[in-house]
Amino acid sequence: MKEAEILEYLTDNDGSSRDITFTHATFNNLYQFIKLFLETFGNGQLFDKSGKRVGVSTGNVISYIQKNKEGCIHGKLKSSDSFVSQIFLFLDWTKNTEIAVEISFSPKNLCDDFTSSMFFDALNKWWAVLKSEQVFVRHENASWDSYDPQGHGVFYHAFKERKA
Repeated sequence: MKEAEILEYLTDNDGSSRDITFTHATFNNLYQFIKLFLETFGNGQLFDKSGKRVGVSTGNVISYIQKNKEGCIHGKLKSSDSFVSQIFLFLDWTKNTEIAVEISFSPKNLCDDFTSSMFFDALNKWWAVLKSEQVFVRHENASWDSYDPQGHGVFYHAFKERKA
C-alpha cells in the first residue's frame, strides 16, 4: 500500500480507532518497550483486569506482570510531544513470558502537523525494542481474527524474524 493511502487510513476520522497490534513479545523485551513508551506517554492512568490502578511507571508495570502469571493492564495515556496526544495501551498475558501488546488511538487526537513518517518513526522504535515478529495496523474491528494480515480493516502489516 502506498504512503498516501496509509496516511488516508490513519487520518480518516470515521469514528473508529486505529489499532497497532504486535505479535507476542518476551517479558525482557517488554521491559525495554515500557521504559521507552512511558518516556513519551507517562501521563495518565493504567488499570488491571479488576479495575485496580497500576502505577504509571516501568517499575510498577513490570512488577505487576511478574507477580501475576496471567492478566492484563490497560489504560489511557497522554503526551504533548508525540504524533498523537492520547493513546490507549493494552497488555495481555496468559503466562508472564510472552505478552500481547496493542496500542489504540483516535484520528481526532493526531497532532496538527501529523505525517505518516511521524507515525512510522514511533511504530518502528516500539517494534525494534519489542522484537516481535509481526505488526498490524488496522481500523478497530471486533470481528478481526487476531494476527490475520488479510483480516478486515488491516491496512498495514509487516513481518520480520524475531530476535531474542
